[in-house]
Amino acid sequence: MVAVITDLLTREQISAINTKLFSSPFSDGNMSGGVLGAQLKKNTQVPPNSPQYRELAELVMGAMQKNDAFNSAAIPRRILSPIFSAYAKGDEYKKHVDAAMMGPYPGMRTDLSITIFLNEPKAYTGGELILESPLGEKSFKLPPGSAVLYPTHYVHCVNQVTKGRRLAAVTWIESMVSDPQKREILADFASAAEKLVTQKGDMDIIRNLEKGRLNLLRMWANT
Repeated sequence: MVAVITDLLTREQISAINTKLFSSPFSDGNMSGGVLGAQLKKNTQVPPNSPQYRELAELVMGAMQKNDAFNSAAIPRRILSPIFSAYAKGDEYKKHVDAAMMGPYPGMRTDLSITIFLNEPKAYTGGELILESPLGEKSFKLPPGSAVLYPTHYVHCVNQVTKGRRLAAVTWIESMVSDPQKREILADFASAAEKLVTQKGDMDIIRNLEKGRLNLLRMWANT
């Protein structure tokens, strides 16, 4: 399941992040590209040991933890600290699949990836995130603050930037529910209940939907 999360970051958070990125150093993105990075990846990113990185990471992690749509879709158990990347003219990330385990040994299982767009689509040409899903290719180039959450096992790429500069934050999630079909069922229950609440629907139906969702989560979650 692919989920588009609008306004994951507020305008104020986007402004604060971009101000910090403007003064941040950027290093070769191959530091996080794995053994094939040099062949597939051409971009730059903020080094984790830079003075600005901690505040940038805290802003993004805090926003994700408070976002209901993200939590309903991801059911996160653990989230890696994000990577802040820049793609200038000629930069790209060719088709690849992200690693199944990431982080310090023994590593964290990566169930979901999330790309958070940080600047206006009109600020750059190209730079679309392309996902190869079971329903075919999907292309994403979203407003700043919006994000795409997708299964980490999908083949994906970032199209070459031909003009301007693309800024994004990327990270990975280990879900309490590892099965993507079960996560989709839980997200559907949550979405249906939310729509009924918005429409001032029958509270008994809403209560039963939430009861079903929570009981399934209780059965399936691995904390």
